[in-house]
Amino acid sequence: MKYSTNQFLTLATYVALLFIGSLLSMVKITGSAYFITLTFAAILATSIMIYLTQKSSPNELETKTDFNNKLQWIIVGSVGALIIQLGLGFIDQQIFHTSTTSANTLQLLTLVHAYPYYFAYVLICAPIMEEIIFRRVFFANLIKPTNIYWAAAISAAFFAFMHQDTRFMVYVAMGLWFSFIYYKSKNIYVSAASHLVMNTLVVMVSMH
Repeated sequence: MKYSTNQFLTLATYVALLFIGSLLSMVKITGSAYFITLTFAAILATSIMIYLTQKSSPNELETKTDFNNKLQWIIVGSVGALIIQLGLGFIDQQIFHTSTTSANTLQLLTLVHAYPYYFAYVLICAPIMEEIIFRRVFFANLIKPTNIYWAAAISAAFFAFMHQDTRFMVYVAMGLWFSFIYYKSKNIYVSAASHLVMNTLVVMVSMH
């Protein structure tokens, strides 16, 4: 499979998942039926995207690294992401007197409390898919036509926009950080693991 075809199919899979959510809403499917369908669709989409990533030839950023290197960058990525998330949230609260918990996180917590199985989408599928799309598809492929800084900025802006949250700049900062982790670790699964761990820790902190 050509690299360009692989990237197109990966993006198409993500767009199809977003369309499924909109389609379910259009046909007035709500409650458990909505979230069960969306969770299974997310698991399927994540599996397809991982398969496509595995079948893809490495891009110019990626190279094989040993387990210790991956683990070190996962720890750095997770801790750094948490510091950025909480730090910028605290600054935002001090300046604009907003809540340190984002509207997006509060909404997801409410949904996971009502539909516990939905955590599979929120805490596992979402960070994996987002890293593959916003870092491997957008960031990596934008470097050559622009440069690494513009590629990171554009992919981070898309990442923030997709979260539809009032704390736009916090999500931009998170997008920039995960681009840095992907670039330095040279492995998309490292940034995905960092993102996954950060999401889990933020949810745990927000629940207390």
